[in-house]
Amino acid sequence: MGRHSRSRMIPDQTILWINIQQYSVPVYWVDSTMTPMQTVSASLGGTGFRVGAANDSASAGTGPAPIPSGAMPAAGTDKHLCVVDRNAHTEWGFWNADDGAGGWTAGEASTMDLSGNGVRPPTADTPWWAGQGPRACGYSLIAGLITDDEIKAGQIRHALILAYPHIESRYYTPPASSAQGTTSEALSTRGIPCGGHVQLDPALDITTFGLSSAGLVIATALQQYGAFVGDFSGSINFYADASPTAQAYWSSGALGNTDVSAIPLGRFRVLQLGMIYDNMN
Repeated sequence: MGRHSRSRMIPDQTILWINIQQYSVPVYWVDSTMTPMQTVSASLGGTGFRVGAANDSASAGTGPAPIPSGAMPAAGTDKHLCVVDRNAHTEWGFWNADDGAGGWTAGEASTMDLSGNGVRPPTADTPWWAGQGPRACGYSLIAGLITDDEIKAGQIRHALILAYPHIESRYYTPPASSAQGTTSEALSTRGIPCGGHVQLDPALDITTFGLSSAGLVIATALQQYGAFVGDFSGSINFYADASPTAQAYWSSGALGNTDVSAIPLGRFRVLQLGMIYDNMN
């Protein structure tokens, strides 16, 4: 059952962080007509991974994915892995991915049609598993990611993904399609739900904070496009491509974890929330 909510403010309680070396998303670009398909066994198989499911009520399943040789999930317990075919306009996204002796497994595996609107149906719909994605809030992994190409170009032309400790559990609003589960920090009685849209005050003079060139690019995007709450995290953070190629570029001095830490959290605003779904109903 949906409900509406008014705007809320983010408390100025800590600094912004960029996940790069761990708990981020490595992106591998492939040609799926050339890259051999791997069979992935998923505990939860979302859209695109129904091959091994007995019927639509089954949560587990297997499916094919063009995972290139040598691909590695991100360091950290989330173990995200993202494979994208530009020509096929398709993302294969994984949470808790592992290449073990028995082949590839994942806690969640799903695809995303990148030529569409990028929004999954809400898990309140039937079948519920179609709304599941590799992030807690149902997003694809390429969505909202900071890439090395964007920093090199000096422009990010999309909203980012934001994660933070006190995300509101149980509830979500589009473009999110699922909710964060309740933890000791993520509660259903406070915070911004999955899908909440925040924006850095456009009137703020970001040149006064001593940001790096990459930090200015990110801050500009936060003023122009904002960020969507997409996941739970132990810090308030954004995500940068964690692939080996991107890591080499970041470590050359192009982007560091604290490059946007000088931006005051008290100058963010939460934009009007739309229909809010209750994941328990």
